Amino acid sequence: MAGFGVDSPVVLPDHVRYRGDQLWLLWPALRYRVVAPLVHEERLNVFQSAVLGLARSGYREVGEMAALLGLQGDLVEMVRSDLRALSYLDRYGAVTGTGLQALRDGFPDPTRTITTYVYQDATTGSLWPASTLQPRLAQADWRARHQVSLQLRTAGAPLRVTAFPVPPEGWTDTDPPSHEEVVEAVSRGERAKQARGRARRWDRAAPERVVSRVALMTSGVPVWIPVPLVSHQHDAASTETVSWDAFSPFTGRSSTYLRRLVATRLQQVPALREQVERFVGRRSEAVVLEYDRLDIALRRRIGELLEDRFTGLVREHRDLFELLTLLERDIGRARLAGDGCTELGDAVRNAWRLHEVVLRDIVARHPPPANAPELDRSLSQFSGQLGRCCRRLGMPFGEHLRVSRIKPDDLRNAVRRPERANTPALLAAVLVSGAHGGPDHPVRRLAEVRPNLLTELTRLSADRNRGGAHAEVVPLNLDTGEAAWGLAQHTSAAYLGVALPDLSRPPRKDNHTHGEEAPVAAAPQPRGPVPAPR
Repeated sequence: MAGFGVDSPVVLPDHVRYRGDQLWLLWPALRYRVVAPLVHEERLNVFQSAVLGLARSGYREVGEMAALLGLQGDLVEMVRSDLRALSYLDRYGAVTGTGLQALRDGFPDPTRTITTYVYQDATTGSLWPASTLQPRLAQADWRARHQVSLQLRTAGAPLRVTAFPVPPEGWTDTDPPSHEEVVEAVSRGERAKQARGRARRWDRAAPERVVSRVALMTSGVPVWIPVPLVSHQHDAASTETVSWDAFSPFTGRSSTYLRRLVATRLQQVPALREQVERFVGRRSEAVVLEYDRLDIALRRRIGELLEDRFTGLVREHRDLFELLTLLERDIGRARLAGDGCTELGDAVRNAWRLHEVVLRDIVARHPPPANAPELDRSLSQFSGQLGRCCRRLGMPFGEHLRVSRIKPDDLRNAVRRPERANTPALLAAVLVSGAHGGPDHPVRRLAEVRPNLLTELTRLSADRNRGGAHAEVVPLNLDTGEAAWGLAQHTSAAYLGVALPDLSRPPRKDNHTHGEEAPVAAAPQPRGPVPAPR
């Protein structure tokens, strides 16, 4: 079999319209032409299962079935008609042998078989959730080993992009995909092409009577597939958390599968890691890779815990959700290990990352009015005005000392560009934003339970630097980690507009960390400043 190189065709993507900054990759894959049944749904619906079950029990009359199920007779008759079309019921309403098999495993038999192409990742051997009936090829101009110019779209509306070919390092040969994988890939690929289709992963394999209809017509042909990485917050000078998405060229939608695939290869291909680091403006050990490397079961358990604590709103804010997940993992490990463990540094570091993301967005969403006295260049009592802002929020007047050293111009710049502000200027902008906000302003709600908020945030930033962000490592105690975790919970709740959690009570859901059960009792709510490291 020929390898990947300049002679390998480049599959032309169907969707190339994306917003934000883009980094195009050429991904190595093997293309197979297959004949496969088209599965629209991988399980019988509840009505089909109920009617089949009654038919197996000997019921034949529509009226009897409708009365037992509490349904209209017309609906039951329509379901029976569908089951007859699938040959699950005979003309007398009795269950056929095929119907008994479908009732036993709950998997419907496909009514259509198609000839299509599927794509296999050359390094992992997994099939992409995509298929193409008639693949087209893109014009590729290999300028160098790591730089390819691609001609997308048509000659009348050209789109030329530069792509980075990801080398299939270590690839020699890949076993053909199994028939079960082909059935799932074709089904998910065809469903994802629909306007509102969702190509979720199957939770079980198709039965033998379905996969026996699959045939591989060709062996794997090496091809390149253009994969765009998209970042909507790319700013090389910004310190905020930047995340990226990998988009499927076959559907034009964000793909969790491709995102995880790219994140895995980042650890194995230094040239790819360098490209992505330059693109997002930060090192690849950032949140997206930490989150993607988490065990899926652990991610699901923590996600349920966070939804219980913050409602489903938390999933609408991806960066916040990923940081809260990492923080919950870190504090769970730290509670098991105790004082001085490295996990405490991770907890404090991710807690501050979370606050940077949230506080910058608060200032961007709730900027103070342009005529606010704190933004007046001629203001002579700048420090005192910040103290009065603290009083309006119910905080002690002396809290302003945490940000009193900044200059008025620093505050104005932080309000205009919060993504570029350093810590003292960002905290000052948050203070002024809250002082001029209404009763539902996140900072005002937070200050009600955290009157020493600026002190706690300043201490958290300093502990982050000592505990994990820089080369110097200072052992932290568990109280510091608990305080950072508790402050992050209140900040997240205030930001989302939900009730602030009572941290003195244990959560309703257990939290497990890599198979080990962490104590479910949360730390008592801290009073006053965050404790300093011992």
